[in-house]
Amino acid sequence: MENIVYHGVAMGGKLYSLRMAKRMTQEQLAEVLSISPAAVSKWERNLSTPGIEMLWALADYFDCSIDELVGRSLAQVERVGVYDDDKFRLALVGEDLLKCAEISRAEGLLAMEEAVSRLNSSKFLLFAIPYIKNLLMMQVDLDVSFRLLENYAQALPEAEQREGRMIAAVLKMIFAGERPELIQEMVASYIGMDYREKSGYMREILKYTRQELINKYKDKKLYSEATNLLEELVHLGDFEIQVILRNLDNLTLTAALAGASGEVVTAFFSNLADRILYLISEDMELWHGTEEEILEAQRKVLEIGSFCLNQDAE
Repeated sequence: MENIVYHGVAMGGKLYSLRMAKRMTQEQLAEVLSISPAAVSKWERNLSTPGIEMLWALADYFDCSIDELVGRSLAQVERVGVYDDDKFRLALVGEDLLKCAEISRAEGLLAMEEAVSRLNSSKFLLFAIPYIKNLLMMQVDLDVSFRLLENYAQALPEAEQREGRMIAAVLKMIFAGERPELIQEMVASYIGMDYREKSGYMREILKYTRQELINKYKDKKLYSEATNLLEELVHLGDFEIQVILRNLDNLTLTAALAGASGEVVTAFFSNLADRILYLISEDMELWHGTEEEILEAQRKVLEIGSFCLNQDAE
């Protein structure tokens, strides 16, 4: 089968989501259009496409443009959201740097050096703190010491250089005794605006094991009676759910699950990689959207899920 489109959504998915949003069966839509239910089924499975007159009728009935109906206005999404391994790594190291700042303020630089060995988030951080401390003990100027450290950061493998630069910049502020809020701003500036608003929450999320996070949502209730569009997706297998996840961005997934039942959340969370699971959990804790935002997100999920549901039914 070549119907599924990983960088967009075929028309069948859009039609399925619009029908489900109206709580209609295929038979009911067929009756409205004076066609057979089999025709609707074929459209939703991308086995055939409606003619131009029927496209007009569908667009009028669902109050959308033909471009929207055939999926031309959908943005291409190639991976799960904005959280990749690099950003997750930076966030973890950033949290460790903030811990180091707290320890330094409360107990001094020597206590920070002892504590960093227990963090284990970054080899460069383990190297940097004793390296700078030794240079300062040799009475090397602070600026010179950190220029040397920045050189070491620049010599790291390309994938680790941003992490190294962040560590050097934040440690310089810690050793200079800068205010905590400025140190936190420096960490956030290396990770991104999305992290800036959530800094500190990750520490709470990371206290949980994977299974504890999943279990947290086991008894979650629907946001409202209207936000139950994803409930039948719990009958999909892991492979089908993973296909859906590969075609979703994090903002859509978070909003959709915010309105879903615990059974749906558990099914999706169980198929997320650990790093994405922690970050989506964090997003859900901080999410404060509206019912309409939930419904819009759930319809997008259905556009992807329609292919999987139809395959499952065959």
